[in-house]
Amino acid sequence: MKSPDETKIIKTFQSRFGKKSRFQAEDVEVLKIKNTKFVVKSDMLVQSTDVPKGMKLEDVARKSLVACVSDFACKGIKPTFATIALAIPRSFTQKMINELAKGFLKASKEFGFHIVGGDTNEGQELVIEVSMFGAGDKKMPSRGGARIGDIIITSGPFGYSSAGLKLVLGNRKVKSQSADRFRKAIFRPNPRLDFGLRAARYFSSSMDSSDGLAITLNDMSKQSRKKFVITSLPTGNNVIKFAHQNKMNLKDLVFCGGEEYEIVFTAHPRDLNRIRSLAKKTDAPLYEIGHVSNGKNVILVENEKSRIIKRCGWTHLRS
Repeated sequence: MKSPDETKIIKTFQSRFGKKSRFQAEDVEVLKIKNTKFVVKSDMLVQSTDVPKGMKLEDVARKSLVACVSDFACKGIKPTFATIALAIPRSFTQKMINELAKGFLKASKEFGFHIVGGDTNEGQELVIEVSMFGAGDKKMPSRGGARIGDIIITSGPFGYSSAGLKLVLGNRKVKSQSADRFRKAIFRPNPRLDFGLRAARYFSSSMDSSDGLAITLNDMSKQSRKKFVITSLPTGNNVIKFAHQNKMNLKDLVFCGGEEYEIVFTAHPRDLNRIRSLAKKTDAPLYEIGHVSNGKNVILVENEKSRIIKRCGWTHLRS
């Protein structure tokens, strides 16, 4: 029997917990205790699967927090508190622990939340589990709220983290300036928290893109029960040149990467000017990549031809 991957495991837990558990596929969980709503998110970083070669421990600590921050950003919720649970190998020195602590502290100041506790244990490799908390009094956009006629937008470009990972794993042709940009994408990802906090009220649907653009678009399309028509690739010239120089498929770099930590969202055309203005104020380089229509699937339209964009990206226990 084939071993289950991450998606199958999640579906198993969802079915076993039942509808009364309120277990659902969303970026964050909303819990109501008496008259107060809490927003909660947990995420885990595992050294062997989530830490690329050459990454500093300070950046590893930051990345473990960025994963949760990005989920808060796409819902327009400010993170307030976090707890951190660590599995640390015996080989770690005090200097290495200091680097982790430095990364956690600097990231908490960067994104404006407090680390209030956690747990420490021994492990064969470094594992960091983060739980993040905030208040959710306002209505949040869901993954499934896209409407016919909405514009599909990303808060930044795709393909940089894919190129960066390929760069650190092998000998690739790339100009030094582009190489720095690619490495920064994987070592120092930039979640769009400021933009999300200001603009989320205009999103009809939204999702964090940490598992890859194709997975994100397909999940939003399926939950919205709408067709997502993509007419433009959200990427930059240096990614296009990188793909050409190294004889790589540009669409694979853009759609099948992961860990971009951008917001993918839909919005009504009447709200575009407001959203563009907020993006400019928060340095979020928006890419308007398509529109929502009646139907199903994610469709890429190029040169008057169309094809289905299937799920591709990072799936634990399969990728």
